[in-house]
Amino acid sequence: MLFLDRVLAGIEQRIVMPLLAALLAFVTIGVFIQVVLRYVFSMAFLWGEELSLFAFIWTVFLGSFVGVRRQIHLGFDMIGEHLTGRAAGVQKLLVDVSIVAVSVLMLVEGWTFAQLSVQRLSPAIGISLFIPTLVIPISGGLMMLAALGHVVNDMRVVLGPRNT
Repeated sequence: MLFLDRVLAGIEQRIVMPLLAALLAFVTIGVFIQVVLRYVFSMAFLWGEELSLFAFIWTVFLGSFVGVRRQIHLGFDMIGEHLTGRAAGVQKLLVDVSIVAVSVLMLVEGWTFAQLSVQRLSPAIGISLFIPTLVIPISGGLMMLAALGHVVNDMRVVLGPRNT
């Protein structure tokens, strides 16, 4: 799984992190402009609000991939702190298998949801809602690959030589 980890690290560093930085900057600037226009000039900026929302959605889902790949996601730390050896490996394996299951669900059902959104248009901009919802299966697939790599490592700990 070393190859998979290198590929995912490359995707994270070359694509996802720069995209996250751009999206976060866009959200920040977009919301700032909306606030200034609304409270200083009493003007509405509806399409900017919608674009900021879509950028925020992409940021959340792509950020979840980064969290899974780096293993900084929500876990059972209180239990894991007291476990060692195989017991700790089993606990990590359960967490990572759960993440794989949720990721597969995101991939499959997210793709179904995105396909259902093709004909629907966003109210302010008029673009297909396929674009903002496409991030669900993309992040689900990336999270699944990252979590599968962790499952393989967990299995090595669980099935490896006994050390406590």
